[in-house]
Amino acid sequence: MNTPRTTLRLAGLFAAAGILLSACGGGENVAEPTPLTELPSPAYRMQRIWHTDAGEGAGEYVSGFKAAVNGNRVYVANRDGYVEALNLDNGKRIWRSRTGDRLIAGPTVANGKLLFGTRDGQVVALSADTGERAWTAELSSEVIAAPAANDNVAVARTLDGRLVELDLATGERRWTIERNVPTLTLRGTSSPVIDGDTVYAGLDNGKVLALDLATGEQRWEQAIALPSGRSELERIVDVDADPLVLDNELYAVSVGGEMTSLSLTSGRVRWKQDVAAETGLAYDDRNIFTSDRDGDVWAVNRLTGGKSWEQEGLKYRQLSAPAVLNGDLLVGDYEGYVHWLSADDGSVIARGRPMDEAIRSQPVVAGDRVIVLGADGEVAALRFTPADAQ
Repeated sequence: MNTPRTTLRLAGLFAAAGILLSACGGGENVAEPTPLTELPSPAYRMQRIWHTDAGEGAGEYVSGFKAAVNGNRVYVANRDGYVEALNLDNGKRIWRSRTGDRLIAGPTVANGKLLFGTRDGQVVALSADTGERAWTAELSSEVIAAPAANDNVAVARTLDGRLVELDLATGERRWTIERNVPTLTLRGTSSPVIDGDTVYAGLDNGKVLALDLATGEQRWEQAIALPSGRSELERIVDVDADPLVLDNELYAVSVGGEMTSLSLTSGRVRWKQDVAAETGLAYDDRNIFTSDRDGDVWAVNRLTGGKSWEQEGLKYRQLSAPAVLNGDLLVGDYEGYVHWLSADDGSVIARGRPMDEAIRSQPVVAGDRVIVLGADGEVAALRFTPADAQ
């Protein structure tokens, strides 16, 4: 039996008491993972350029940890409060910082700083050069999604439904807005997205919110999915995947079963597709890609919202969000495999296993290599070369 990927949380009184319900999200992860079969003629070979252990990772916690690449450095963090800067070329440690905080999300790299969320309701900023603490901002509840940031401000989303803007230089609070949280939601939140003078955020009530970055004033609010069903469990519609801004469109997906394309300026719905997902989105010139809650990988046409293809051969393998490399897709799974899928039809064309622990966070593409982060703190840099290359 594979380990349940999602946990549920009760808002209000139960959230205040810190009571969590451990459960399989909607029951889909109780099924046995699809066994892997040997690929007769893989198109690529996986080369592990380097591999290192950066600590305890997130373990079984639902987290917003990710690998962040900036210049020639890879930044990672773990639940014990350690942050490391690694050399992108060889994985060697440049510095290690012991924050003493119960980190649970990040890092986000912005204007020489690394930003993290904590289980104690803080945003922590460190120097990206040295790992020294720049500031700590106290918020109202856990920050389990990485803050968004530009050169001047950071925006964090808290578990109790608040969005808070902080001055990037000092951590001083600029504004706060609050939205009600449904009685029962998944224990997870999406990171806000800053685009120009607007910040966009997916909410636990199935909506996407657009706010003026300077003032926090609402510009528009649009429902992605509406609660339906008799039980609170059936009515969960969280938007836990980070929204994706491309050109003049915003793409968002809900665990309630809708992927949606919205106008950036008005929030008007362009199209909807029946996809239930909580991981992030990726894209190419034709499609938006995601891994749904059953472990199927989807390609949805950016223009029409029609399904281009659906890969069902990795069902229940607890896939990460996909990443695009050299025109095709990469996804990690709960056993530490990385699967390479054709962006044309979704067929699995290569596979490798760089580590023996779950890969939950979206792989990060850095030039010709891919950085993958394991749930228990392993980090690896991979390169894929054509199988027929000499």
